[in-house]
Amino acid sequence: MKATIYEALGINPAASDEEVRASLRRLIRKYYAKTRDGQGNVEEALRFINHASRILSDPQRRGRYDQELALSAGTTEQKIAHVVNHAVAEAGEQTDVGAADAEAEGAGSRPDLEASLDAAMDHALVDAPAPEVARHHPGLTERVVSFSRSPWVTLGLCVLFGAFIAAAILFVTPADAVLVAKQVLVWLTLTLIALAVVYGAVHSVAWLRRRAAPPAPALQPQTDLAILNWRREKSVFLGTNQPSEDASWIFQLRMAELERAKSGRTSEPRPWHRLAARLFDYSIWGLVLALLLSELSGMGALPEGAARSLGHPLIAPILITLSWVPVEALLIAALGSTPGKWLFGIFLQFSISNAYARRDTQAQLGRALRRGFRVWWEGMACGFPLLAPFLVAVAYEKLAQNQETDWDFAEDVLVTHGPPGVLNAVTGVCGLAAMLWLYGVAWHQPMAESIGWARATVSDAFPSFAEIKGGLVADGGLISNLSLPSVPSFGAAASGSASAPGPPPGAPIDPELDREFAERRARVNAMRSEGPRMLAAGNYRRAAELCRTWTNLELGSADAWRCYGLAQQGLGFHQDAINALRKAKQYDPADRTLDAAIDRSQKGIVADFLARYRK
Repeated sequence: MKATIYEALGINPAASDEEVRASLRRLIRKYYAKTRDGQGNVEEALRFINHASRILSDPQRRGRYDQELALSAGTTEQKIAHVVNHAVAEAGEQTDVGAADAEAEGAGSRPDLEASLDAAMDHALVDAPAPEVARHHPGLTERVVSFSRSPWVTLGLCVLFGAFIAAAILFVTPADAVLVAKQVLVWLTLTLIALAVVYGAVHSVAWLRRRAAPPAPALQPQTDLAILNWRREKSVFLGTNQPSEDASWIFQLRMAELERAKSGRTSEPRPWHRLAARLFDYSIWGLVLALLLSELSGMGALPEGAARSLGHPLIAPILITLSWVPVEALLIAALGSTPGKWLFGIFLQFSISNAYARRDTQAQLGRALRRGFRVWWEGMACGFPLLAPFLVAVAYEKLAQNQETDWDFAEDVLVTHGPPGVLNAVTGVCGLAAMLWLYGVAWHQPMAESIGWARATVSDAFPSFAEIKGGLVADGGLISNLSLPSVPSFGAAASGSASAPGPPPGAPIDPELDREFAERRARVNAMRSEGPRMLAAGNYRRAAELCRTWTNLELGSADAWRCYGLAQQGLGFHQDAINALRKAKQYDPADRTLDAAIDRSQKGIVADFLARYRK
């Protein structure tokens, strides 16, 4: 029995438009990025996709095709009535699926009738107007981006990206780079462990759901022969003859196929390449926004507090990812790529399964905007760092299972990959590593302050161990002042002498002085605990008050002067910070971190002077 379009696509005749589009996209992913195997199989498949898309994408054409399919399964009388009623229908719009098949039921009993019906149909087609020119699918002949078109352009862009990232590293890297590198390494290790846990949890849930879900019933295609021999199976045609195909379109189809073969294009999913490209785009755009924010703050157009808030690691990713959506849409509409996609060899092609879709710049921009917002909302959790890893892991599982993401299917986008080249790959990987260091240096201190603030907020509701211990020590000093009345010795009572009672053994000589020392020790213990805790929480004003009191209680404590100096540095009082840090250096000359802290305060004095000079 001859195959129909639905059987060749592996779907039901009652399938929805979404299912039809999914089946067409599945075929395009299978054949589009392949190359000619010597027998023209890819070309045959793409020509079938062009024909199937032309019929099933148009509701009227699909309705007439469904009527012909229903008629082909009917009786001979129904076929006669159909021919009589539609003998003078518009040429090119009727199908021959209703024509009696040589193997159909009852065909052998009425050969004369079948011959007369064919003669009547041929006579009707002679007098009919000329058939309309078939519209061919332009997406199948679209030229692909060549990443090796100009080696000098590639070299220039890679050098530009490298120079921009290197300048940012020189600007951001602090003087105490070794200490900061250790802290950043710890943060990155913890972050990678957390991401591994998140991905493991999402992957486990997805695996359990796939295992528990019953296999989805689906019709399988009648092998590839139904597609590769489709022009011989006249039942798939919309009309008595095979569709007219423009010779120029066939030439463009073959040239596009050769171009894809030359560029090594493939349609297999590569989620890690896509994630790396997107992270590179976000990172490079974040550096541009940071430079713009710094200039606005330096000119006084943006308050320093607002600039610091916008650059916080919990707020900045949201702004970066949101503002990148229109920029990405413009780049795709104008150039067909973005910096990250260009470096990692990724190409997007819109409206791949719809032959009737608009392909002008405005339509392309609208599709890119809709896709970008959907990626921002569904794929990146609006850029919120605490939720984005979960949705990225979910998108990875969907891409690995369905071979495409939800936003690609919604906007009918085909994502293809090609070899990026050694220079592009090195630039992309090294650029990602360098920008990881940049963002780690820029965000490790605000993140530490946020975590410290959260810990301080939680712990403020409960008394700390040092406070409890200090209270017990103070109470012990008061209790030690109590003395029991002395009991006269047996010898003294016998002699009757009235000797004055002496202090018991171990009792303080001066109870009042001992009580003051106990209170002083309790206060020192409390300052030693609360001062550094307020400093770590970012409460520099309270830390300065506590640490200043600590220095008054322990004049020779390097820790007290260090705490006071760092608190003054956080408040922006760099000269007081230098004086306090030098005091700490006197009591602890071996502490090398004090030199770096003094150097930061000296740079802060210079920066304040330059800021006042600019104003």
